[in-house]
Amino acid sequence: MILVVTGTVLLSSTVCDREAWLIAKNIEPDQYNPFIEIGRWIHTESYKNNQIREISLPGMKIDMIYEQGQMIIVGEIKKSSKFLKGARIQLLYYLSEMKKRGVNATGKILIPKEKKQVIVVLDEQSAVELNEAIDKAERIISLPRPPQKKRISFCSKCGYQEFCWS
Repeated sequence: MILVVTGTVLLSSTVCDREAWLIAKNIEPDQYNPFIEIGRWIHTESYKNNQIREISLPGMKIDMIYEQGQMIIVGEIKKSSKFLKGARIQLLYYLSEMKKRGVNATGKILIPKEKKQVIVVLDEQSAVELNEAIDKAERIISLPRPPQKKRISFCSKCGYQEFCWS
């Protein structure tokens, strides 16, 4: 089985190593978890008027991509700004992969509930940060077993809660 670091694995690795490992192994979280359902609803109901929504490429599921003037914007919709660091790493990964495909873009983390937008630019410093995050994620997903469970504040809302704590 070839394991690939994806944007979602990178996001998860900033919150919980165990969650990142499970995602990389294609073990799906509880799809009826209310927090996953809320996130799915926000994703489908927000920014409906934008012309291009959700694009899937290897290792990426970009929420939206659109032009703003002369710029191409890659947008990532989030429920809240609670995990902004992970969302930023995820978006940097998307921008890096787009650049490898010849598309220079700027990123925006879109948080409709908070009416907030965070600009993300792939520059030399953020590329170093992204590479460090990829290295960490690769170490996690190469483990033969999931990392030890560790209770954190996120656990009560996690789609893997029953996997870890039942």
